[in-house]
Order: sequence, then C-alpha cells, then structure tokens
Amino acid sequence: MKTMRPFLAHVARGLALAAMLLLAAHARPAAAETRTCTAVPSLPYTIATQGTYCLTDDLTTAITTGNAITITANNVVLDLNGHRLSGLPGGTGTEAYGIYASKRQNITIHNGTIRGFYVGVFLDDDAPYTSSQGHVIEDVRTDQATAAGISVRGRACTLRRNQVIATGGTTLFANPSAVGIVVVGPGHRVLDNDVMTVTAAGSGVSRAIWLWVDTAGGVAASNRMAEADVGIDLAVAEAKYKDNLTSSVAVPYNGGTDAGHNN
Repeated sequence: MKTMRPFLAHVARGLALAAMLLLAAHARPAAAETRTCTAVPSLPYTIATQGTYCLTDDLTTAITTGNAITITANNVVLDLNGHRLSGLPGGTGTEAYGIYASKRQNITIHNGTIRGFYVGVFLDDDAPYTSSQGHVIEDVRTDQATAAGISVRGRACTLRRNQVIATGGTTLFANPSAVGIVVVGPGHRVLDNDVMTVTAAGSGVSRAIWLWVDTAGGVAASNRMAEADVGIDLAVAEAKYKDNLTSSVAVPYNGGTDAGHNN
C-alpha cells in the first residue's frame, strides 16, 4: 500500500488540475472584448475613417430622425463589446436608425445589443445593388425595432448568429408590416439566426426573414423562427432555404427553392 500512495497522490493532483482547467475554459467569455479600438463616446456619432471602433459603455439616444451611428467609410469593424445601443426613448413613432451606412464595402458589426429604433441595423444601397457588398453582421441582438431588426441591401453579405426579438409596432403608418431580417440583392447568406415575435398591424404582414428583391444566389439556412405571419419569404426561385425550423408561423415558407430539411 505504501508504494501506491505516491502514485495515487499524483493522480489526485492531475485530476484537480484538469478540473481547474475545465472550469477556466467554461468561464471564458463567448466573444473576446476588443481593446485596441477607437471608442464611440456618445450619440449620434459618425465613423468616417476605416478602422476598428467599439463601444466601451452602454449608449442611449432619444433622437427620432437620423442615425445613432453613421458609417461613411469602407473596411470598418464596429464591435459593440457586449454593450447596448438604445433608441427606446424615441418611442414607437421614431424614424431613426440604430447603425446606418450607404454604398459602403466590408463593414463588420458584431457582439452586442441594439434596442428600439425604426431599423436596428440598415446597410443601404440602390439598384442594381452593386456598391454595397461584403458586410458581416454577427452575434448581434436587436430588440424592439419598430419596423425591421436588420436590413441589408447590396451583394454577398453574411448575417449569422443574430437574435432578433419583438420587432414591429411603428405608429408612423396605418396597417404597418414588420420584418425581423430583410436582405435585398444577390448572393446573401442568412445563417443560424433566431427571429422571434414579429408583429404587424391591420392588413400588414409580419415576416421573420425576407429575401426580397433581386436575391438570386441567396441562401437562408439553419435559422429558427417563431411568431410571424411568414417564416421565410423568398421573392425569386433562385434563392434557396435549407435546415430551417419554424414555430407558431402561419406560412412557414413562401417562394424560393426548398433545398431540404425544413420544418
């Protein structure tokens, strides 16, 4: 028995070390904070030079027109750093956007919450949608946008792992529609998003995900949608959907090409 004690003690130390390493791994944040960045100090704010920008605190604005953050440069990373960008004081009659850019390229927005606003994130372009491209919106939560959570126009953009909650309720119009995520233009990827509770009024239509105009080559895959009139609405047959799941949706899928395993 004496000869076994050193061995058993060695095993016990090894198990303790493994447990500590396992706990440390689980304690790590899901997304690392960006520390080398230009801070967004207050709202409204304009990003006019390429580079990495970040929130270092929660920011709130009561504007009802314009944009909380406007991006006028290409090649911009905006890390919300787990913070909240809020336009809730603007109310349901707001016309303001949370984050807005027009005809830009290669913008990345990630890792935080955008609350309120008419549209949470709006990356805009004009037909034929060739100026705005290459954007990534990921790991963003939009909450209580009054018309749309995320709207992207352009080509070849990726929207992934976002959570879009409680969209709708604008009082700007009679019979307003609402949409959680909407993309316009070819080649977009809408992947692994959760869209819950999209509410229209009167004769308006609520859509969880909408591949709207000129969306040939677009793909909607592995998304989960609940509480909307339409789960995924695809305007053209060339857009495909696969591995999506709906719950409490009147019309789960409309248009497009079913590539399989949708429920």
